[in-house]
Amino acid sequence: MHKVSKDEIDFIRQEAMEFAGIGFYRYKFDGTVLFIDRGALKILDLDKKFPHHHEVRGKNIAELINYIGPKGLLREKIRKYGHVKGFEYNFETLTGIKKWVIHDSYSVYDQMLKEDVIQVIIHEITDLKKAEEALAAEKERLSVTLRSIGDGVITTDINGNILLINKIAEKLTGWTQQEAIGKPLGEVFRIIDAKTRQECINPVERVLKSGERFLISNRTILISRQDTEIIISDSISPIFDRNSKIIGIVLVFRDITEQNYLEEELLKARKLESVGLLASGIAHDFNNILTGIMGNIALAMMYLDPREKAHEILIEAEKASLRARALTYQLLTFAKGGEPIKKVASIAELLKETTNFALSGANVKCNFSIPDDLWTVEIDTGQISQVINNMVINAKQAMPEGGNIEVSAANTLLEKKKKIPLNQGKYIKISIKDYGTGIDKENLTRIFDPYFSTKKEGSGLGLTTSYAIIKKHNGLITVDSKPGMGATFHIYLPACQEDFAFDEKEKDRIVEGKGKILLLDDEDTVRTVTGKILKRLGYYVEFAKDGQEAITKYKKAVESGMAFNTVIMDLTIPGGMGGKEAIQELLSLDPHIKAIVSSGYSTDPIMSDYRKYGFCGVIAKPYKLSELSEILHKIIYGTR
Repeated sequence: MHKVSKDEIDFIRQEAMEFAGIGFYRYKFDGTVLFIDRGALKILDLDKKFPHHHEVRGKNIAELINYIGPKGLLREKIRKYGHVKGFEYNFETLTGIKKWVIHDSYSVYDQMLKEDVIQVIIHEITDLKKAEEALAAEKERLSVTLRSIGDGVITTDINGNILLINKIAEKLTGWTQQEAIGKPLGEVFRIIDAKTRQECINPVERVLKSGERFLISNRTILISRQDTEIIISDSISPIFDRNSKIIGIVLVFRDITEQNYLEEELLKARKLESVGLLASGIAHDFNNILTGIMGNIALAMMYLDPREKAHEILIEAEKASLRARALTYQLLTFAKGGEPIKKVASIAELLKETTNFALSGANVKCNFSIPDDLWTVEIDTGQISQVINNMVINAKQAMPEGGNIEVSAANTLLEKKKKIPLNQGKYIKISIKDYGTGIDKENLTRIFDPYFSTKKEGSGLGLTTSYAIIKKHNGLITVDSKPGMGATFHIYLPACQEDFAFDEKEKDRIVEGKGKILLLDDEDTVRTVTGKILKRLGYYVEFAKDGQEAITKYKKAVESGMAFNTVIMDLTIPGGMGGKEAIQELLSLDPHIKAIVSSGYSTDPIMSDYRKYGFCGVIAKPYKLSELSEILHKIIYGTR
């Protein structure tokens, strides 16, 4: 009998491993290859490049393949656990072929090297992975097909009596198949015209007479068995037998309520766009003028005794200027591309404070329903306060004889399948309910239009502004109302889960200080009045008309050893370098520069994300004296 030698056994084993797509190799933890067999070379597509496996010895494993995932991941796992079984990963061979393998790897002690090395059994599973991917793709195609059959389907006989109703149709009509079979279509499928609220003509008779497919208007409302209403799109087609004789009809319909809502939202957005173009065009100049007016008022008040009559008159002038500023902010809200200047806040405190302020002196009282565990939100507190104020004032005006309004807030989790066109997730739902005159149905679709109002007083911008603000917070406003039954406005704001300690709103206070300030602004009026205010507050101030002049002065100050404590920079300089461009050069001169960005374009993206551009503070024009003094004190004496 022939005795099988060890070499023959090794050869047979090697052949079997190659045939099975299995290889073996050993390497150091630094990647140096100690041994690799033909099977592994074949898997790595290196068998032709290195006919003899000993040619690979001494090379680094990283030279033999192109990693797709992070390098050294397997070694880290082995170093941590000592072994890794069934580890799958993909890579690209040096010839550009992408492959999948499964590893069984162990850390073993090499007696000759006197160190731990990695021993790997590698098994190619590329074909298996391709088969899995093909199967997954086929399953996905099948899944897509099944999901696409999401329409309601009802079939009837020639007399219009129901023969079949699918699951979607059951859900939309409120009738089960068992209940619906045999009933006239008109009893189960009740439709009215969305505009006239009149019953639609029986579609069965029309199709049976014409023998042709019939499309029903997209302004059709389906009334379910439970009297809920949805807007549908549908078609009705005749069913023919083999002799081309009509034996019934098939009705296919779908819920397009959300689609219809989104189309209305798009129309509203287009209406707002024209206002936005106007707003962004006048904002810069108007706010510069207001900055000069408010600055001079504040300056005059600083020189007067608060008991003087002139001081009282100036307070009223400042209030009027603040109303003008509020109107400007409303217009700026429409400006395309503007973002709120957000921070994490407690909506509960803001709700109570703003509502009570709006109702002060009125014959309307408010009942609050706000839980203690209300989620926090990331909002522009000024803008959201404006929204709440607008809503509460509307509620108050809807009840001229007085009464109560209800303001509530709740944590709300919106699921994927919902009627509200918002992304799924956590939201705060704010509801403001009045018991006033209500809103006519024909006005419900117009209440968010610019300048639309049913009242003599007001600008007609309150609800439009509110709508635009909430949209820019990735939220939504809806309204429920019937004439004589009052109205309820619902505001949805995305919630956040950050811890938040609410700071009480500080009273207007003027904070004096010391330091050297560089003021960049192209407007003579702004430079003059702001310069006087800064000096009055205790600061030394120098001026620059454009970014280039600011850079020159800042560089000179740094070189002289008398650098500026902070720089106030106008964002936009018509025909010259503004703050956005100048800050980059100033940062190269002084990486620790404390710069405050200021602009009449308060909705510019830089204003809401100022740190990203290198600024450490922001103040929107026109600003109050207290706001300017506070931001300077924070930047100069606080931390960047």
